[in-house]
Amino acid sequence: MQRILTLSIVAIFLTVFPFLSLSKTVISEDELNGIMAEAGVTLNFGTGAYTNATMMVTNWSPSLVSFGDANGFTGYASAGWIGVSGVTMDASSNILIYNSLTVDVGTSASVTKLNLGLPSLMIHPVSTDATLKLGTSQTLSDAQPALCTLYNDKFAILVNPAGTGNLTISRHTSAQGLEVAMSGVSLGIPNEAIDISIGDSNGFTGYTSAGYFGVRDLLASNTLFISFSDLLSIDVGSSASVTAMKVVLPTTVINPTQVNVTAPLVLSTAKTLTGTQELGSLNLNGFTTTLSGQMQIMPH
Repeated sequence: MQRILTLSIVAIFLTVFPFLSLSKTVISEDELNGIMAEAGVTLNFGTGAYTNATMMVTNWSPSLVSFGDANGFTGYASAGWIGVSGVTMDASSNILIYNSLTVDVGTSASVTKLNLGLPSLMIHPVSTDATLKLGTSQTLSDAQPALCTLYNDKFAILVNPAGTGNLTISRHTSAQGLEVAMSGVSLGIPNEAIDISIGDSNGFTGYTSAGYFGVRDLLASNTLFISFSDLLSIDVGSSASVTAMKVVLPTTVINPTQVNVTAPLVLSTAKTLTGTQELGSLNLNGFTTTLSGQMQIMPH
């Protein structure tokens, strides 16, 4: 998810940048030297809360988003791709952008990095469907099974709500692969009841029809904050016809101020979790935890 958000922010910048070149004002050499000393771009979208946002993005759901790595990682050294396909959202889905985006690109010796001072975003997808896949090509259309399907009835997430987050983006030292150094980056999930499910289209032995698992009316007692720091690293590679992803997680802290979470757990034959197969309710009180480490993800 973080990777997609980062690419979205860069895309917004690239869209706006051509308009900056329309200025025809002649400046002096002294003024030009001052500008060169402060090179970089700042875009302001309103200050404070998302209610002050000056930019709204609608119809923002592409049908396919994928990320590729030409040389993979140990054991999966051919090109691989990770992404979501078949993405649909309700027309009422939107993104509000507020606070400021700063963009700087710099080189030290032969290493170039992109530094982003993140704006704040309120992302509001409604009735979202997507299929999470790994593949050997950018279209994710090979015969590998999907990892899962994803569904939510409504959702809201605040990205960098404090407006202090920073990302420094680069590749690995000697190979392709994404490295993102994070500082002050956080997510906020408002305390509104939501339904979220993951699905498996072909099940397992004895239960070979599609099935879904998720939470119905997931609710936190207050806004759930998740903060990120240190390095996120992502590699995707293939071995023969099997693609895998390796992720080194940043240090992730869930709600250092603590939160109570109620999550009714449900199995169902439908993505909307209809029916009577409720497992029970998970109740977490005073929940706060820290997560770090790495993992590999691949289809069966």
